[in-house]
Amino acid sequence: MDTDRLRRAVVQNPLNIQAMFNAIAPKYDLLNHLLSFGLDIRWRKRALKLVEEKRSGNFLDIAAGSGDLSIEAIRLQPQTIVATDFAANMLGVFRNKLNDRKITNPIHLTACDALHLPFTADTFDVTMVAFGVRNFSDRLLGLKEMLRVLRPGGVCLILELTTPKVPVIAYLYTLYSKSILPMIGKLISRHNLAYSYLPTSISEFPANEEFLSLMKESGFREPSASLLTFGIATIYTGRK
Repeated sequence: MDTDRLRRAVVQNPLNIQAMFNAIAPKYDLLNHLLSFGLDIRWRKRALKLVEEKRSGNFLDIAAGSGDLSIEAIRLQPQTIVATDFAANMLGVFRNKLNDRKITNPIHLTACDALHLPFTADTFDVTMVAFGVRNFSDRLLGLKEMLRVLRPGGVCLILELTTPKVPVIAYLYTLYSKSILPMIGKLISRHNLAYSYLPTSISEFPANEEFLSLMKESGFREPSASLLTFGIATIYTGRK
């Protein structure tokens, strides 16, 4: 099986995604910061500014990974943050981070599938995902679950890696993501497919107009997109 077919096999099987993130969990933070040149930190801060109105509310962080979005959300003084992921090793890294930093704010970790959230409807003021929606095996179902558990008037916040549209930037980004990024990722993570899979998952993610239509189809009102760093990342929001 060639490399492209292997990547697609990872994308199509949620168990492969789960195994991949469990495998790279110890190096996940290092690779995120290194491969994004530290921009991922700024992007999370920018994204959370869009939900300032929900300060002191209840937040659900889906596909929370090692927890950087949840930890950044503490500055909004939420009543509670529930962080979920289906990769147990990622939540282990998250838990160690909370202990090491002596974070006592109300963050509760839960292992579950983003497509079948174990929460009642109308529970949270914010549902949020950073760099995780592209890994959902069924994005429409995942969006519907995010909508279901939101309270009326609640906000969905999605931060995702996307493909820039400016030709020069797009060319340089494609060169970086398909040649340099997999090489560095493999060297540090010791995982053959994880960072070869990444550019495939980004290139196959819907264009902004298509994803906003998907949000509207799932039931969100006022879906919008804000480009970051020439479109290398995008913030999507929608309201219940």
